[in-house]
Order: sequence, then C-alpha cells, then structure tokens
Amino acid sequence: MELRHLKLVREVADKGSLTKAMENLYLSQSALSHQLKEIETHLGAQLFHRVNKKLILTGAGQIVLDSAKKILSEIDKTENSVKKYVNGDKGLVRLATQCYTCYHWLPTLMIDFNKEFPKVDIEIFPGVTENPDKLILDGELDLAITSDHNDHPALTYTELFRDEMMVVVPTGHAWTKKPYVEAEDFREQNVFIHSYPIESVTLFNQVLMPEGVKPKKVMPIQVTDAVLQMIKAGLGVQVMASWMVKPYLTDNNLELVPVTKKGLYRTWYAAHLNQPEAPAYINNFIEHLKCNVGGVCECDGDC
Repeated sequence: MELRHLKLVREVADKGSLTKAMENLYLSQSALSHQLKEIETHLGAQLFHRVNKKLILTGAGQIVLDSAKKILSEIDKTENSVKKYVNGDKGLVRLATQCYTCYHWLPTLMIDFNKEFPKVDIEIFPGVTENPDKLILDGELDLAITSDHNDHPALTYTELFRDEMMVVVPTGHAWTKKPYVEAEDFREQNVFIHSYPIESVTLFNQVLMPEGVKPKKVMPIQVTDAVLQMIKAGLGVQVMASWMVKPYLTDNNLELVPVTKKGLYRTWYAAHLNQPEAPAYINNFIEHLKCNVGGVCECDGDC
C-alpha cells in the first residue's frame, strides 16, 4: 500500500465519488478506478459500497481511512517542519568558539537575531575550544568562531574580522621605548599564555617557533584580570588582542607594544558546513556575527 492509495481513500471518502475526487488528486477517473482496484486487490477487501451513485465506506474501508488520516497527517507535519526549517522560520544554531571567553557579545547578538528569527534557538557549547571543525563535520555543531583555517572541502570559512596582537608590558618596561619587539626579545622573558598546546598560541606559531626562540619561562593563566595583575607586578608579559586590552590601559600602569615590524595579526572566521541549501537563518546569524563579534568578543590573544 502506497501513499497515493491512502490519499485516494481519504479523498473518495470525503467527496463520495471518484469524479469529485479527481479535482484534488489531479488524475482521471479511470486512473483513480485503477488505483482503487489495486488497493482492494492488495488488501483482499472491498473498501467502498456504491449506494445511489455514491461511494460509501465499508468496514474495511473505515479501517484504512483511520490509518490514512494518521499517516498523512504526520507526513504533512513533517513536510511543514522541514519547510519551516529550510526557510528559517524554526530551527537551532549550535555554536562554539575557539576561545571559551568569547561570549561577551552574545546578548546583543541574540536580541538582534531573534527579532528576525524568534523561533530559532541558539545553543552554546562553551567547553569546545579545540578542534571544532571535527564537531561540525560530525554534525554536532553548526558554527564555530575560530582563527584556524583548514582546507577541508566540506567546510566554508566566512571571514568575520581581523585583529592586531600586541604585547602587554608594565609602564616603564624597557620595551616601551622600542617601536616594536621581535622574536629574539622574548628569549629572556617570562611569557604568559592562555593555555596549552603551545603550537596553538599565536605568538609562538607565527613569531617565536619560526625563529627557534624559547622564552625563559612559559606560564598559562586563563583569567584576564589575573594575568594583567601579574604583568603590572613585573612578573612577565603576554601578547593579546589590542582592542581587548585597551579598556585596561587608562590609569592601570600597562602599555602596548607592537610585535614585529609588520605587526602580528589574526583573522577570525565563522566555520560552517558548505551547504548550498543551508537554512536562511544560518547565513543571517553569520551576518550578525560580523556586526557583533568584531572588536567586541572578549577573547585574549592566546586562545
């Protein structure tokens, strides 16, 4: 028994004749008669009695009709849900960032986004800070904010913003008299980082490691306020996003120094599946990310 048979039984039961059922089923009367014979032969039971030129359900026909209503109703609901999902009327955005502190911008983004898509929920995965690409490919995430750009054919990386990384030093530090610092300058310094592995730290993978420079000591500290207090006390230095540190500079005995003559920069991306027919709200959410994340997310430079 096929869906076309169920639709036929439902329509004929409602209209009372094959002729009237033709209007909604878009088939000729002979085609409908053939389908009705098919299903009756398959079931081994007559589904309709002919009474005064009207088709009336038999007991077997009523059983089929009851099932047809349930099955076709569920199919209609499924089709409507899929259409709403594709059109962006309803859905879910599962989001993670390479740095777990990058959520200061989220309330503003949610307010703006939900004005356009009130039925789309945003689910945050704060514990996912490493290898979010794999989770996207495994279907566990929809989007990841990351400074890594892998050339996987199934992923698209939409550029969000670019930030400059600068070294934070205490006021009066010898580096404040330099136009910029280079890899060799870090050799005798204690350097704070956000977390391991060291290869993921921008200063190390772009500046120190290519030059074969190892600092005197490397110390991971995840809390921004704590590391700034350590820097002020002269216990070490750290490279951070310049816009993140600037609010702390006023009357706080801290200064910023560029790293290398060309500067040290990072580009942030929204990583997502390469889907030509992605729900409309995914692309809209990425546009909101461009407006809200750049210069707003509170991520230090060693994520």
